[in-house]
Amino acid sequence: MNKSFIPVFAFIIMTTTLVNGQTTSGSMMVGGSIDFTSYTRQGGSSSDYNEFTFSPSFGFFISDNFAVGTSLSIGTRRTGTGSSKTTESSFGIGPFARYYKFTSNDRFAFFGEAGISFASGKTDPPLGNVTKSSSISFSLSPGAAFFFNEHWALELAITGFGVTSYDPDTSNDDDKYTLVNFDIRSFSPSLGVRYHF
Repeated sequence: MNKSFIPVFAFIIMTTTLVNGQTTSGSMMVGGSIDFTSYTRQGGSSSDYNEFTFSPSFGFFISDNFAVGTSLSIGTRRTGTGSSKTTESSFGIGPFARYYKFTSNDRFAFFGEAGISFASGKTDPPLGNVTKSSSISFSLSPGAAFFFNEHWALELAITGFGVTSYDPDTSNDDDKYTLVNFDIRSFSPSLGVRYHF
């Protein structure tokens, strides 16, 4: 056997082992998203819009290919200009569970994730009282992951199925509603990366 192949062969075996080890019991993963939107509308009634959302998540593999964890969501939104600006803030937290099913290619896996989110928000308009809101959401999201090295995975996920109970004003008992959503679109998935260690 050519000696130059020995280090290459050892590296391939080691990398494959490390990739498989990232979803074994005791491993951890972190991920999340940062979203920022800003625009200005000009004309008869000019208006500014700024929105920022930070959503980190952390998971721990309690068994091979099965992780549980927590997701957070912190957001702010400002609309309007000058003294007519409305400010909104939100905070959400909730548990999730995710299961990976690897294919014959040990770097590629499908996954399913279920999560619950408890969120609260506050709206401060230029006129009127501050309004507080709350919501509880449940979601099921399928996706796929490609582990391109021992720590990083590229993920593609779709919205899937969700149920949200929303109360836009917690001081009013007659305005609650429930939203049921089923959304699988081939051209609007979310793409992201996740760090495993």
